[in-house]
Amino acid sequence: MTMNSGGPMEASFLSLRGLEKTFRPDALKPPIQLLKGLDLEFFEGSCTGLVGHNGAGKTTTIRMILGLIFPDRGQILFRGQPMTREHRATIGYMAETARFPATLTPTEILSTQLAIYDVKSASSRAKLIESKLESVGLFKDRHRQLKNFSKGMQQRLAWAHATIHEPDLLILDEPFSGLDPVGRITMKNWILAEKKRGITILLCTHELPQIMSLCDHIQILRNGKLVYSSLDKNLKGAKLYESLPRYFIDVSGATVAELDAMKVAHKLEPWQTLHQNGFLVQLGFKDYPSATMWLQPCLAKGFVVVRFGDDNSATEEQLLVHFREEFTQ
Repeated sequence: MTMNSGGPMEASFLSLRGLEKTFRPDALKPPIQLLKGLDLEFFEGSCTGLVGHNGAGKTTTIRMILGLIFPDRGQILFRGQPMTREHRATIGYMAETARFPATLTPTEILSTQLAIYDVKSASSRAKLIESKLESVGLFKDRHRQLKNFSKGMQQRLAWAHATIHEPDLLILDEPFSGLDPVGRITMKNWILAEKKRGITILLCTHELPQIMSLCDHIQILRNGKLVYSSLDKNLKGAKLYESLPRYFIDVSGATVAELDAMKVAHKLEPWQTLHQNGFLVQLGFKDYPSATMWLQPCLAKGFVVVRFGDDNSATEEQLLVHFREEFTQ
């Protein structure tokens, strides 16, 4: 993952300042505070991953940005100005689950979307719709009713719906949900293309491999608060993310005690993470040289090296090792 510093080359595109939101779902029960003075920054032209457990406040935050609900306190600033309806017209939003009327067709769905965004010329709308449906592989199905669409086809239409008006800010809520491997690769390529075009992206997902490969920044919520941001080194745990291991050795037939003794005997670089699953021990290291110096001693000792190399697909477990204090309270 490429982490930008948020320095002078970047401008704050979207700022959330001190957002608070309390709901009272039941008159007989105490109110629930979902956001507790939340501060977030999203930089222009960057892809920012918004991460957190269920109930952390991600959906509430997205709904506030879209203007579907409003904060009790705090501000939402768009390019330094209070967010307006005109600003929100430059946002594209893709929900986790596409919900379109089953009897409509892709052409009708996108035509309505363009009418909302004031693309008035019928010929202009027709050209945009044909081009977009062609790009997502739905041109041949442009007149089919959506009730006949698969989950993957629905997701492709949702992407077209979110991007056809060429938004300045693209909010993606679990865009990989329910997709098969081919669909996931396609979705990733679409997001990368938008990044290349300079679009500001807010990516909300539980899939950390996608966060690692797509995002320039990452921000983590817990119980309505920001507990980690790659943009704020003063936050508790901020330095921990920088030490997330990238190189791994999976060793079979070794105990942790044996590996510990080997580390001392050969003066090896210490591992950053260790995960044990039966006879398999996975060691994580910060860089290539630290990992490679373990190979020869392991082989000489007769241990079986099952896997070695750079692993971009960091698992949720590996990340949570670094944020266990935030996620276990």
